[in-house]
Amino acid sequence: SGQCTLASTARALGTSERTLQRRLREEGTSFAELIDCLRREMAIEYLDKQMSVGEIAWLLGYSEPSAFHHAFRRWTGTTPEQARAARTERAGGEV
Repeated sequence: SGQCTLASTARALGTSERTLQRRLREEGTSFAELIDCLRREMAIEYLDKQMSVGEIAWLLGYSEPSAFHHAFRRWTGTTPEQARAARTERAGGEV
């Protein structure tokens, strides 16, 4: 459905939300941290596929491209456009 929530994930795993939260805490993480990490990885993959920033923001569940920009800068210290340009340059212009 495109919506990844604690409730839907716990249901898919056949466990309760509280049990999932407890197990994640035992592993030293949280559901929010996992989602944030997954969004970061997916954002980088989408940038490599030359998708627009607006499309990436929508696919990752951000209400506005500006919210995605803010998160991307927090993750990487740069904007999505700067990251794409740097990755393209490192790849010798190939994507």
